[in-house]
Amino acid sequence: MSTKTKLNGHARKQTPTASKASPEVWSFFSGAMGLDLGLEMAGVHPTLAVEIDSWCCATVRRNRPSLTLVEGDVTKMTGAELRELRGCSGEVELVVGGPPCQSFSPGGKRAALSDPRGNLIYEYFRLISEIRPRYFVMENVANLITAALNHRPIKDRPGKHWNLRAYSNGRPLAEDGVAPLEDDELSGSAIRQILNDVQGLNYHVTFGVLDAADLGAPQHRLRFVMFGARDGFPPALPTPTHGDGVRGLLPFRTVRDAIWDIRLNPGPHSSYTEDMAAYFALIPPGGTWRNLPIELQKSGLGPAYESGGGKTGFFRRLDYDGLSPTVTTKPNRKGSAMCHPEFVRPISVWECARLQGFPDDWIIEGPMNQQYQQIGNAVPTYLGKAIGEKFLPLLQTAADDAVVPAPRLEHMLEVASARLRRAACNKRGRNSTPDLFGQLA
Repeated sequence: MSTKTKLNGHARKQTPTASKASPEVWSFFSGAMGLDLGLEMAGVHPTLAVEIDSWCCATVRRNRPSLTLVEGDVTKMTGAELRELRGCSGEVELVVGGPPCQSFSPGGKRAALSDPRGNLIYEYFRLISEIRPRYFVMENVANLITAALNHRPIKDRPGKHWNLRAYSNGRPLAEDGVAPLEDDELSGSAIRQILNDVQGLNYHVTFGVLDAADLGAPQHRLRFVMFGARDGFPPALPTPTHGDGVRGLLPFRTVRDAIWDIRLNPGPHSSYTEDMAAYFALIPPGGTWRNLPIELQKSGLGPAYESGGGKTGFFRRLDYDGLSPTVTTKPNRKGSAMCHPEFVRPISVWECARLQGFPDDWIIEGPMNQQYQQIGNAVPTYLGKAIGEKFLPLLQTAADDAVVPAPRLEHMLEVASARLRRAACNKRGRNSTPDLFGQLA
């Protein structure tokens, strides 16, 4: 173990605080513990957390002081060392984690698996291979489905298309003397490589793209989720509990449900410059930069106005009676804006936490910008709870024969890709729900 690794403030081996009957559940890349809190809500209690960010670790220590917390770099850890720290020589029932996702996020610079941050997925798989838990969960950004194994900048692509799908489906790949994209530069090459490599772990897997809104969150947040089982088959992914009032689902939770009661006492929040506030004052609830007059669209977006893509994050204003877009880490920026539906200000730290499902007594440590960052990077607790509910029955028994076989990998990939495309097309697509075992419903 690296000398820089800290064990919950103590440079010694911890005695596990959970009872002997409690299953070993280990969390990696724990952050502010959104996924872990969701698991707890379902009755699955993490016994170990691993995180490198010091402010996130401060948050974990503040709220879960008895949890075994390892502060350090996963690339310098081994499964054997973590077992020693936990005093665990027996079965680790479940390992969960979301390796940092900026390499694949639409909000950051694309670099896919050629980026060291993308390679943290493989560090996670290495630890799984060393720990050999009964089950594992990996969650990541939904764009992992479309990411390339190797990223070629837009300016170096033939035709300079920003969307890699322009180079698929038999369309010409060469243009103006520019070399065509290689197979590993095409959309979907990253996930295909990951699926090929994960089979080497000798785990059966099921995966797909889930929207946290379908599971009770008051925001659309698409996530790639993979379940793995060492013996037998993993459980099926969670199915929607909330929707648009059809198929017997509960109605979607709205922004009003989440933050109306604290609108006059929202707690600390960032602010807009006077110029930025002038733009937001013209945008109605649920609107974006497209609601501005053309001349203000051009001045507000600047060079981004002429760039490709939908620019859906620019000058967004929430709607009390709708779902929030994905909570961001910088709601005061024009390109990742989350303006309050009623007031001309960014939503507050507390309001972001409400949209993510954090309980009001969960304390986020650090200065305000770090609090926004921790909350925006978190997994919605609603998604974590839905995942926990799938695994709780399995952790209470040693048998795995009650779980049905997973669909074919190619079928799961087709369904996940279709889910992502429909979500990108329109709001109706976001509210449509894919059937993992059949067609889009």
